[in-house]
Amino acid sequence: MSLTSSPKILLQRLGLRPKKTLGQNFLVHPHQARRIVDALKLGGDETVVEIGAGLGALTVYLAQEARRVVALERDPALAEFLREEIFPEAPEVEVLCQDVLKFDFLGLSRELGRPVAVVGNLPYQITSPLLFKLMAEKEAVSRAVLMMQQEVGARLLARPGTKDYGILSVLLTYHFASQRLFSLGPANFYPPPQVDSVVLRLTPAAASPPAQDPALLAQVVKAAFGQRRKTLNNTLTAKAADFGLSPEQMRAIFAELNIDPGRRGETLSLAEFVALSNKMSELSKD
Repeated sequence: MSLTSSPKILLQRLGLRPKKTLGQNFLVHPHQARRIVDALKLGGDETVVEIGAGLGALTVYLAQEARRVVALERDPALAEFLREEIFPEAPEVEVLCQDVLKFDFLGLSRELGRPVAVVGNLPYQITSPLLFKLMAEKEAVSRAVLMMQQEVGARLLARPGTKDYGILSVLLTYHFASQRLFSLGPANFYPPPQVDSVVLRLTPAAASPPAQDPALLAQVVKAAFGQRRKTLNNTLTAKAADFGLSPEQMRAIFAELNIDPGRRGETLSLAEFVALSNKMSELSKD
């Protein structure tokens, strides 16, 4: 069975329909798939993990560029189609019927002795959990080219003081340098979604200065954004005990860092969050 057929025709031949529960929207135009793969800038000796291989629109090009492709596809019928019909004699392509949120990026990286590239079209419902997973396992990732809903991409690239700025904006910026590559309208997919999509490239980055305790940094950021309309006085000072500190110590930290506790979390930059969590870490150990 050829991938030159449209996704609609292929699915009809397979007796399948797109599953909304899995966020299945298949790329229609091969040249868009080529653009996404080209954005990875793969070397011939690299391994790439593909998230949601679907009907293989990206996979066929990845197989031409990488030494090994680990294609993750949660839909058993599509995974079987890829194995039996598209890549039956392609040892460089390993199709796994697996949820990406349970995939061991660190284990694969250790096995290879080097980080892997990551690519995929992310269903809305797993975008945030997957990004947090990649943050936690970023030492296993050389870079990622990810397609997602435009509104999520806007949140990732948002700056302090804007309505889209939030937990993901801060923490992703701490772990990765993000670059917007291009947008794709609904007509590029079958079935067409009701929103535009955007393709981003993420490259692991070392924050400067680094957080002494990245887990504490994440805790502080989440607390500051837990109730967006409340000030740092309400979200951090009033709940200082959650961090092993007293309200007086929190006020002293704000004064030392020249951060007005009357500000809201959405106005703080990444550097301010890092400085705040580092001071909190120092005092909580005393």
